Amino acid sequence: MRRRSLGVTLTVAALAFGLSAPQVANSAPTQNLEEQRDQVRAERARVAAQIDTSEASLAEVDDALQVIEENLRAQEAALTRIEGEVAQAEKDIADAEAAIVRLNEEIVSLRDEMRRRAVAAYVSPAADDVLSVLETNDFTTAATRKFYIELRSQGDADVADRLEGATDDIAHEREKAKTARELAEAKRQEQAERTEAVDAARADQQRLADNMQATIDAQIARSLDLAETDRELSAQIAEQQAALAARLAAERAAREEAARQASRRSSQSSGGGGGAPLPPLSGGGGTSTGNRGVAVCSVPNISGGVNCQIQDRVTGMVNAARADGVNLTGSGYRDASRQISLRQSHCGSSYYAIYQMSASSCRPPTAKPGSSQHEIGLAIDFSNCSRGSASYNWLKANAASHGFYNLPSESWHWSTSGR
Repeated sequence: MRRRSLGVTLTVAALAFGLSAPQVANSAPTQNLEEQRDQVRAERARVAAQIDTSEASLAEVDDALQVIEENLRAQEAALTRIEGEVAQAEKDIADAEAAIVRLNEEIVSLRDEMRRRAVAAYVSPAADDVLSVLETNDFTTAATRKFYIELRSQGDADVADRLEGATDDIAHEREKAKTARELAEAKRQEQAERTEAVDAARADQQRLADNMQATIDAQIARSLDLAETDRELSAQIAEQQAALAARLAAERAAREEAARQASRRSSQSSGGGGGAPLPPLSGGGGTSTGNRGVAVCSVPNISGGVNCQIQDRVTGMVNAARADGVNLTGSGYRDASRQISLRQSHCGSSYYAIYQMSASSCRPPTAKPGSSQHEIGLAIDFSNCSRGSASYNWLKANAASHGFYNLPSESWHWSTSGR
């Protein structure tokens, strides 16, 4: 039986966008669609697993069906062979019945002969023959007559023996024919039942295979429907994301302009302002994959890049500072090996120092590997950012409007969570 197979590839793509608190509310419709799409993809994965299981089961049923087919062929061959034996038995029966006919004819003939001899014996008894022999004076004639008397007696005995033998032969032939017929019929009946049982098993197995194939066909149809739903939801999500991105760009431009104005006023009042305005820098274009699958994007003036979710925010913050004459530089994302290296330098080289010592015990304080915001690209260590510096004063006055907050114990460390 031919089986169809389905190659179903399930691709789960996650769309991540860096949104500040006010922007999250605006993205609710998109998030709802993404939740629906996640449910559809989970269902596709479940159906795909069902298809794999069903096809594996169908393969086992096909193997069993093949074994039954081979058994059925063997039983049919045995039935054909037994039919030949039955045919031979029928021939033997026919031969026996023909022999019985011949023997019956012989018995009739022998009985007729016995009747003739009985009549002859009655008409001419053996005693008369003896007297005839005794009465003759011719020795030769008497001897001849005696010979014929003995010959007649011997002939009667032969006829009787032949009659008895023929009767016994008839009984033997009849018994042999009966035995051959019964044996042949028993063999044929037994083999017919065996072949019928195997044929019934094959029919049951075939029905099971057909039902399983129908189940697989239904599962495939369900998977195709889910794939179409996935495509439709993805198209709607992309459309909403494009509209949201355009709106956010306009809002970001307005915020950056407001931040620049506030920064100028704050810098002038705090006495920590920068120099003349600097030209804006274009956003970075490179993208890579960091620890834990984090997407890392390059941004101007920040080595190592940042999480792609906050790329636009960081670029906007750097350019807002430049508009106020402050050139922010620093380092952002670092991988696990770099974090371990810093712990060795700042905390010590022992296992305890690297992985267990508290961050505040290190000089300068350094987060444990796996807990640093730098390892997920959501923190920046700014250069020349001691308290009272132009960079620090500007960040203190403006960073929050860009979604960045200072870790109080480290004037240079700013992140989206303040840790």
